[in-house]
Amino acid sequence: MDPNSRSFDVDSRHYALSRPKYPAEFYDYLCSLLPSHQRLWDCACGNGQVAIDLANQFEEIQATDFSENQLKQAFRHPKITYQLSAAESTNFPNRHFDLICVGQALHWFNIPAFFEEANRVLRSQGVLAIFGYGFFKISPAIDQLIDHVLHAAISPYWSDKNRLIMSGFQGVQFPFQQVDIPEFSMNQHWQLQDLLAFVSTWSAVKRYREEKQQDILEILQDQLSLLWEQTESKVVKMNLYAYIRQKE
Repeated sequence: MDPNSRSFDVDSRHYALSRPKYPAEFYDYLCSLLPSHQRLWDCACGNGQVAIDLANQFEEIQATDFSENQLKQAFRHPKITYQLSAAESTNFPNRHFDLICVGQALHWFNIPAFFEEANRVLRSQGVLAIFGYGFFKISPAIDQLIDHVLHAAISPYWSDKNRLIMSGFQGVQFPFQQVDIPEFSMNQHWQLQDLLAFVSTWSAVKRYREEKQQDILEILQDQLSLLWEQTESKVVKMNLYAYIRQKE
């Protein structure tokens, strides 16, 4: 397991409260592609964010993660069954799921092994949805400050797996038939503390803190507070990426 991936086990409750939400319109579009809405697999579910948002769209949801702490903090719902499991090897029956969702997690997997497992458990005409978000934009002045103070400091602490996202999953051969999708906005309305809480969940920020014995977010907060009032809400714009594939 990559050292950075362990950071999700450290403070799962903080992680659950700090992650951005995916737009409902995106979920609706995914569901519109499906001939059946019987079963969903939320793979690497974390706190169950995707599973709970789709609970009313499916009869049954299986949600798996490698982090026991994440699962303990997960949203509860009668349709959702959580279990500790690797993405690459599950106990699910063959051709079992209509939709497999992987939200902001594919880069941590053994990707070829996961794609083999997805092929095994996905039904004909089922959809594999790989999605997540990149870096954010707020305003030119704030963006420049964050680039100078934060990104420059933590850049060496991103793992190669994080850099796979940054490259747009360059070199990854996705299975099944590509499905083109419209663009979806993923805007968050956050106060300064919300943004800092989100950034604090980044694995590179945690590694920087551990190795430098210095909290880069304290420096960032001091600088940002000159441009952003504590009680002021700003629009934080994120790019939602999605690789949608449908099995024949």
